[in-house]
Amino acid sequence: MAFLRQIAKHFGIGLVTVLPFALVIWVVVSVFNIVDSWFGPEFDHLVGANLPGAGFLLVVIAITLVGFLTKLYISHQLFVMMDALFERIPIVKSLYSMFKEIVNNLLGHRRGFRQTVLVAWPDDRALMLGFVTTENLSPQVDPDGDHIAVYIPNAFQFAGITAIVRRDQVRPCGLTVEEAIKFSLSAGLGNGRNAKVKDQSSDS
Repeated sequence: MAFLRQIAKHFGIGLVTVLPFALVIWVVVSVFNIVDSWFGPEFDHLVGANLPGAGFLLVVIAITLVGFLTKLYISHQLFVMMDALFERIPIVKSLYSMFKEIVNNLLGHRRGFRQTVLVAWPDDRALMLGFVTTENLSPQVDPDGDHIAVYIPNAFQFAGITAIVRRDQVRPCGLTVEEAIKFSLSAGLGNGRNAKVKDQSSDS
């Protein structure tokens, strides 16, 4: 029995060691294959040869080309017209506006998650880790101008809630945005003081 327990123990250690690498590789390969399948088969048929990754490369080149074209006046005006058109189509405009805001805040120049904070939520007995999304709310939402919007993510997922809280309920947090996202998604696992002490001792 002791021998079996040792085998199970080392299997668990090996699984914990290998699984993060395997999950990252699986996600990267899955995304690569999905993007490559968009244009890869058509390109292979066109050139008469099987070229793995050609579809992915075409997508990267196309996106880069679009980014370059937005700097030109004529093509920029075309994108402005498309933007105005999508903003006028019922139902589509709601989806387009939502995706546009998300992409601009996550990848664009206007970053939404710029400050990590601790929020007294739902009352002073507990603190929630959140991200300030805006400090300038509309008068309809914040007539007195003393509230801010804080996004509070859920553990093990990107979904969460957006809370409108008073400014005095929020205090700055020393974590970076990356550290705060990692802490929230992992439900705080492995992010305590003991983990930092172990990391420092292992480095030394």
